[in-house]
Amino acid sequence: MNTIIEKVQLSSSKNVTFTLKENAVNIFEEPQNSLWTFDLAGRLVGMFIDYKNYRRTLNNKYYLKSRFTIENEQFRDIKQIPIDKIKPLIEQSHILIRNNQNRLSNVFHDPLENILKMDSTTLQNSAKEFNNIYLPISILPPDQYMSLVIQFTEGCNYNKCTFCNFYRDRPFKIKSADELEIHLSKVKSFFGEGINLRKSIFLADANALAVPQNRLINGLKLIHNHFPQFKNYYSFIDVFTGLKKSANDFKQLSKLGIKRVYLGVESGNSDLMLFLNKHQLNKDIIELTHKLKNGGIDIGIIFLIGAGGSKYAEQHLLDSVKLLEQLPLGKEDIIYLSELYDTNSNYEKSMAEQNIPLPTRQEIRKWSNEFKSKLKKQYFKNIQVSVYDINQFFY
Repeated sequence: MNTIIEKVQLSSSKNVTFTLKENAVNIFEEPQNSLWTFDLAGRLVGMFIDYKNYRRTLNNKYYLKSRFTIENEQFRDIKQIPIDKIKPLIEQSHILIRNNQNRLSNVFHDPLENILKMDSTTLQNSAKEFNNIYLPISILPPDQYMSLVIQFTEGCNYNKCTFCNFYRDRPFKIKSADELEIHLSKVKSFFGEGINLRKSIFLADANALAVPQNRLINGLKLIHNHFPQFKNYYSFIDVFTGLKKSANDFKQLSKLGIKRVYLGVESGNSDLMLFLNKHQLNKDIIELTHKLKNGGIDIGIIFLIGAGGSKYAEQHLLDSVKLLEQLPLGKEDIIYLSELYDTNSNYEKSMAEQNIPLPTRQEIRKWSNEFKSKLKKQYFKNIQVSVYDINQFFY
C-alpha cells in the first residue's frame, strides 16, 4: 500500500500528523515534536517525547535510549523505565487518536482502533503470551533487529565461552518437527498484523545451522509454508558444527533462502582465544568461510573488541587483520566490531587471575577506532565495518 499522510489542525499553533504505512502507524504532534510508532496490531514500538527516545520490547519492558560524550567520543546508554512512568506518555497518543480519529479518512479507522485496544492491561497480556512462545531472545546482529525470530533451536551447543552468558539458562535443544510446527503457529498468531513490521526471518538461538541438514531443510520448508512473505533467512553459525556441512549443503540452504550467517570469530589471536575458552582455529574459520561463499551464502564476521584488555590489544588487532586477509569477503559481507564493556563474573575472574585491569569504555572505543581505521584504509574499503553494541539490542 502507499503511505497515507493526513494532518489535523488542533489550533493556530498546533497540529498532529497521522501516517499509515504498510507496516506501521506514526503519530506526530507539533510543535512538541512528539512521535509515537505502533505496529499494525496496535502495539507500541517506540516514542520520542521531550527529546527523549523510548523503546518498548515485546515482553512489555520500556527503555530510555540516550547518548553521552567523553573526550569527543559519543557513547550510547540505556535505562529501563518503570511502566507507571510510561503510561501517561502512551495515554497522550490515545488522547490524540480519540479526539481526532473522526476527522481522518476511513482507512485509519481499524489501525487506530487497534492502538486504542492496546491499553496497559492488554499490552501486559500480550507480553505474557510472548513469554509463553519464546525463551528470552538474547541477541541478534544489528542488521537483523527487525527480523521475525524463529527459535528453531534453543541455547548454544558449545556454551563455554567465558565472556558470554546469553544462554546459560537453557540446555541446547533442536525442536522436533511437531514442536516447530506448534512454535510457528503460535508466532503467527501472536504477531498478527504486526508481522508486517518484520523484515526477514532469523533462525535462533545461538547456532541454528547446527541442525542436521535434512532436518534443517525440512524445517526451512515448514517455516516457508507458514511465512511465505519472507524470502531471506539469517542465522548465527559456529565453526564447530559449520565445518560438518559441505559447500553443496550451503548451496541447498542458499536456494531455500539462507542469505547471510554470522560467525563469532572474536579474534585472530590464538592466545586470546584460549583465554576466552573458545577453542576454534583460524584454519577452520578460513575453511568454513570458503565453504559458505562457495555455497552462495554471505557472512557477518564478529570481532570482540576489548577482549583480554591491554595485555592482548595489540596482537588481537594484528592477528585479526591477518586472518581477515585470508577470507574471501565481498561487498555483501559485514565485519562487526563488538565492544565488550558489560561483562560477567567468570570473565572478570579470568581477567583478575592474569592481573589484567578491565578496560574503560574509552579504551575499548580507542581500540575499536584503530581496528576500524586499519580495515577501512588498508584492506576492506568495499566491505561494511560497523560497531556492534550488544546492549542496544531490544526485541
